[in-house]
Amino acid sequence: MRLRLTFLLASLAFAVILARGQANADPYVHEADRYYQQMAYARAAALYRTATEMGAVNEHVTKRLADCSMRLGDYLEAERWYAVVVKFLNREPIDLYNYAQALKSNGRYEEAEQWMDRYLALAQPDGPVLRSNLTGYARKFNLDKDRFVVRPVSVNTPYADMAPAWLGQQVVFSSSRHETRVIQRRAAWNDQPFLDLYRAGVTADGDLVNAERLPGSVNTRFHEGPASASASGDALWFTRNNYYKGRANRSQKGISRLGIFKADLRSGAFIESEQFLFNNSEVSIAHPALSPSGRKLYFASDMPGGFGGTDLYMCEDQGGQWSEPLNLGPAINTPFNESNPFVAADGSLYFASNGHPGLGGLDIFLASRGADGAIAGAMNLGAPVNSPKDDFGFIIDAVNKRGFFTSNRPDGAGDDDIYAFEMLAPLEERYLCTGLVIDDEHDLPAPDVVVLLMDAEGKEVERTVTDAKGEFTFPVRKAMTYRLVARMKGRFEGEQHVSTEGIERRQIITRDIHLVPDAGIWLRGFLREKDGLDFVNGAKVSVVNLSTFNTETRMTGEGGDFSMRLQGNEEFEVLIEKPGYFSMSVPISTIGMKQGIIDLGSARTLDMEPVELGRPVVLRHIRWAHESAQLDPQARAELDLLAERLAVNPGISIEVGVHGDARGDQQRQTELSQQRADAVAAYLRGKGIAKERVRAKGYGASRLLNHCVPGVQCTEEQHAANRRSEYTVTAMQP
Repeated sequence: MRLRLTFLLASLAFAVILARGQANADPYVHEADRYYQQMAYARAAALYRTATEMGAVNEHVTKRLADCSMRLGDYLEAERWYAVVVKFLNREPIDLYNYAQALKSNGRYEEAEQWMDRYLALAQPDGPVLRSNLTGYARKFNLDKDRFVVRPVSVNTPYADMAPAWLGQQVVFSSSRHETRVIQRRAAWNDQPFLDLYRAGVTADGDLVNAERLPGSVNTRFHEGPASASASGDALWFTRNNYYKGRANRSQKGISRLGIFKADLRSGAFIESEQFLFNNSEVSIAHPALSPSGRKLYFASDMPGGFGGTDLYMCEDQGGQWSEPLNLGPAINTPFNESNPFVAADGSLYFASNGHPGLGGLDIFLASRGADGAIAGAMNLGAPVNSPKDDFGFIIDAVNKRGFFTSNRPDGAGDDDIYAFEMLAPLEERYLCTGLVIDDEHDLPAPDVVVLLMDAEGKEVERTVTDAKGEFTFPVRKAMTYRLVARMKGRFEGEQHVSTEGIERRQIITRDIHLVPDAGIWLRGFLREKDGLDFVNGAKVSVVNLSTFNTETRMTGEGGDFSMRLQGNEEFEVLIEKPGYFSMSVPISTIGMKQGIIDLGSARTLDMEPVELGRPVVLRHIRWAHESAQLDPQARAELDLLAERLAVNPGISIEVGVHGDARGDQQRQTELSQQRADAVAAYLRGKGIAKERVRAKGYGASRLLNHCVPGVQCTEEQHAANRRSEYTVTAMQP
């Protein structure tokens, strides 16, 4: 009892000391909060650190310290503080995400993947299990390191040197190296000297030399850069804190946002001439990039209505007036930050992002375009251009061979540095399919298992063996379908299906293959979109035992795959459902079976068809004899399938429409088409379909598909195109 009392008194004393320490820290925290709200992150971080030294290691302070460190690019410090943040009981999912980002930026990909996967599980608790696959991306982006030769340039200093841009035969860049001022001013954001614009010469071997401040009136006491020059080099668009004609424009909260300004070359000096039309003191407009023609201006902004963070936008010159900013859309922009656009001589768009899959921090990407010219995806340039740190400000020459970019990787002169590169091979995107083989009997990854990659025709494309972690990887091509097959002694063959349609956005597709012991009876199958490459995920597959009426249900995965164990010597009905699609029903039997796999796709084609209200579906096998309304055997077989579809989808009502051509007596054509429509409806009623669910309509020649109206001479094939029977979904009840 005495010991417990002593411990209690000691604990109370410690609590009092801690409370006093935290109370003494309160003024530092309050002052840090004020700087944080003003985006003065370096000053805020210093005060927060002082508060922690005085005992204020609480959730608010550690979160702010971690966030300041991330914004300042100090990822080691960010990792340190986020490691504390994620231990708090009321941590939020975004804290796990940020910790994973910090770990990734320090090259710790396996740990980052664990925390990112935890974030995904918390962010979507009711959805399918998602994997971030950060280690897979890291491997992918290091595959072609010999495509580039990279080296630092001679003009780098211990200060920030960044964001190069072509200026005729020279390069203009931003730097905080200027130290000749009597009173050196420092930026509140990072407590570093302000950036000015410089220019440098380009040597024959691709180095930058002889740096000098840009002549003229562009440089001020605020930040200048990045910039972009016209093809002729006589006009320069550049970024600056929103300062124009001697006046600093601040937001309502007193923050100096970024704007874009123009300078013209006059007598060898750049003289400021105008500000960008869309500059706004409440948002930042920055990082201009002129197209080679000068008619388009790309830039980054955090203006409202974007996808989050900073997005990329484009304005077009409309005869001396810029068009309204156009957001470049979700193929480029993410909920995080996109910045530093550059348009190459061939029209390719390069940019930096920390929202697309990358190696860490900001990575450099190339926006790829589809056959229609629209942006289809973002290709990571990979190592050695990209690194775990921040890489941005990429430019390349007119022959797509040499250029420069910016990085704060640790082997530089200090802070941000400019690196020169030579591209030895053309950029080519690589897409991967990766995953785990899992032994379900032990619920463990299975090493040394043979995995096959099969094409849509069942031919083997490639084979591999899982590594010590049970992982496999295959290169795949876009717009293809594949089947993955895993084989292990004592287990039934496992499979998964893959569609690479739209892989440009994801780059890596993950499929895990589960292996079950080769005992008992298993049902499996996969669902795919009718007339498409995609598989149908999230469909409900219900297996009803027709003796006991017990029902087991599974949901299809990303590859449309499903599997479940069945009892022997039983009859079953398999019902497949997904909102917006026609449901399907397939009978199966295990009578006489002791073990094996029933592939549902061998019993019936499992292509799921979307329900489209008002879209006619042609009944291709209904052919009418001349002047007849009788259904032949082939027509009845097709209507049997339609009746089955309606029976399985009781909420659907249809119209049966029969059409004729424009020849002969049109009144007779209309009457005959109505008789034929009635015959179809009557047949469906005979199959148990309620009368009120089927409406019959004979259209005659009132809805022709081509120009073959009465009096126009057409071929028999053209007239035949108008003679058709079809059904249209008119209503769909849940």
